[in-house]
Formats: sequence, structure tokens, C-alpha cells
Amino acid sequence: MRYTALLLLLFVSPLWASEPVRVAVAANFKQTLQQISAQFEAKTGYRVTLSSASTGVLFSQIVHGAPFDLFFAADRETPEKLVSSGSAVSGTFCYARGSLVLAGGDGTLAQLANPRLSLAIANPVTAPYGRAAVQVLAREEFKSGNARKLVRGNNVVQAYQFWHSGAVDLALLPRALAPDAATPVPHDWYQPLEQHAAVLARNGAVDAYLDWIRSDTVRSLITEAGYEPCP
Repeated sequence: MRYTALLLLLFVSPLWASEPVRVAVAANFKQTLQQISAQFEAKTGYRVTLSSASTGVLFSQIVHGAPFDLFFAADRETPEKLVSSGSAVSGTFCYARGSLVLAGGDGTLAQLANPRLSLAIANPVTAPYGRAAVQVLAREEFKSGNARKLVRGNNVVQAYQFWHSGAVDLALLPRALAPDAATPVPHDWYQPLEQHAAVLARNGAVDAYLDWIRSDTVRSLITEAGYEPCP
């Protein structure tokens, strides 16, 4: 009788009792994906766990065996490396297109030429938005600002925190993290920030999550968060 009851319990266990969908997400997209995942959990009963860091740090964790099901990167190249190495179970797909803005100061991009104004960016070695920021700063009209105090955050969230706390005057940030008054940086000043995802493992919960990510509802949420549609 006890074993029969146990079997019945196993068969009627709700979806939330299963293993969660394990997601590695680039720091710039964490806040948006939290909202997306909360709605998914409420809708399906599946659980989602998010682990966030810069794209490069997450890539290193994955290649060293971190048990993720999905990887939402801030670029295209990094998840494609996982596909090429056989670490992903399918090709990548674009889920958002990011853009860079300048937060702080008088609202003009000319401030980037002023060496007296300190600036925060994400680490260009591991963060695609940091690499984009370096491309902007390399422009001829901003060379006179090279003597500035340049602070590199581990990721874009830390770069934002440096600026928001007043530790620096300016910050080059994703539009999705910056205040509405931030100044847009022309897209042709840096390599396109096409954000791609890779599927690392498949099961019913992951497939349901992927269907949700590709839904019109989520596309609207991503746009409202400050991202642009994929080309």
C-alpha cells in the first residue's frame, strides 16, 4: 500500500518539482530575463534559475563544465564558439540587438574628448559592450580624452554601479541599463551588438522555455526593455 501511494505521488507531482531550466545570461540582459522567466514560471509551473556574469566569464564556466541548459550571450561570436566545439546541441539564434549610450554629464558625446571627465566601461576582454565602448573611444575626435581616468567594471552592471554611485562622471552602457536621459551612440561607431543564445541541453522544460522566448509576448517585453529586434 505504501509503495502504491509513492508511485501515485510520483505520477501526480507538479511540473515545479522537476529540475529547473538552468540559464547562463549576460549581465546586461539579466534584469529583462528575470521578468521574462517569472512570467514563464507563472504560466507553466516550470522553474528557472539564472546565473549572470559577463559573456566571457560565462563562456569560461561552460567550457569548464558548468551545468547550464541555455546560454544568453551579449554577442554572436561567443555562443558560436560553443557550437563549433560541440558544446551546444543546436545552432545559435538572435534574441535581441543591443545599443550603446553615454550616461552622465551634459548629454553630449563630445564629453568623451574631455580628459578631466572620468569614465566607466565594462571590461573589454570579457564583455562585448566593453569592446564596443573601446571602439567608440578609439575614434579620432575622442583621442584627446585618452588621459582620462578609465574604470573597467567586471561587467556592464558594475560599470553602471560605478557611475550611479558617483565614482565616475560618465559611463558607456547598454541602453537597457541606462536612464532615459542617456545619449545614444551612433550604431556605426561600434560592431553590432547582436545578442545570440545557444542551447546546451534539451528536455521538455527547456523546449517549453524556448517556445516562450520566441513568443510575441516575449519579443514585446524585450523591445520594451530597451533592445531592438534582431535583423
